[in-house]
Amino acid sequence: MRLTDGRSLAVTDVGSLDGQVVMYLHGAIGAPLECRGDLALAIDTLGLRMLLPQRPGFGGSDPHPNRTLLDFAADLEQVADALDVQRFSVVGVSAGGPYAVACAHRLGERAKAAAVVSSLSPLCAPVDVPGLPRRVRLPLRAIAAAPHTAARLGDAAVALVARQPRLLERAMVLGAPPMDRRHVAEPATRRDTHTAFLAATSSGIGGLIEDHRVTSRPWGFPLDEVRCEVQVWHGMADAFVPADHALHLVAGLPRCRAWFDPGEGHFFFRRRVREILAALVGPVNGEDWNSRRADRHQRGRLSA
Repeated sequence: MRLTDGRSLAVTDVGSLDGQVVMYLHGAIGAPLECRGDLALAIDTLGLRMLLPQRPGFGGSDPHPNRTLLDFAADLEQVADALDVQRFSVVGVSAGGPYAVACAHRLGERAKAAAVVSSLSPLCAPVDVPGLPRRVRLPLRAIAAAPHTAARLGDAAVALVARQPRLLERAMVLGAPPMDRRHVAEPATRRDTHTAFLAATSSGIGGLIEDHRVTSRPWGFPLDEVRCEVQVWHGMADAFVPADHALHLVAGLPRCRAWFDPGEGHFFFRRRVREILAALVGPVNGEDWNSRRADRHQRGRLSA
């Protein structure tokens, strides 16, 4: 869709048109173009309408230089206006988490609730995370120091990943715990991740680099001014975003519920997606999600 400043923003729209609306804010490598597997089942089970916007510079969305977290929250407000959506929830995964908190801050009563999964916090820039493995820290420092050079090298790397999909898998599991390694190695995960990454970088890797720079800067608002409920989900074995970030969010947000799993790493959203979305949207029309699932299956509704 076309925004008021002339930029285009790409949005995937799936699920039930009359369902509760959830905006999915993707991680560092882009949004899935298709909702399959457990994600599709969760959308259908809960009767949701899910909107998956691509952030500026990703895939079909135009760049927005020098943007902020709150700028993107304003973009999503325009999306909701265009689709005549009055209230909605947001779920942000990994690098999408800060944007979800920004929506919770900016949108006031229009934001029903927000969930952040494996999310960064304003505790520190991603490159300064305590305990971050050296093999992850060094590339992030290079991006921060020389973003234009990193973009040129990154575009060459994208061409390699297009020919050798396993390279992306290897990068994702560097220093990851066994649970994450097994998940990333699954054929469906490997396929969807590779497809999403190539779609996100179809116009170059500059959007991903700019996105990293946005989340590295101060967020532009204090956590204690976020009035919307924020639900925090985090794996205690996360090697990329240590649980210190989740604890910082929990300590700073006035209305917060948190779930910590000692056995999970960074890539657990798809494994727990139905539980996460059910907690986010709450009872549907006064029913719990289990009873609604049974009713929908009795009526023979097709999945999203």
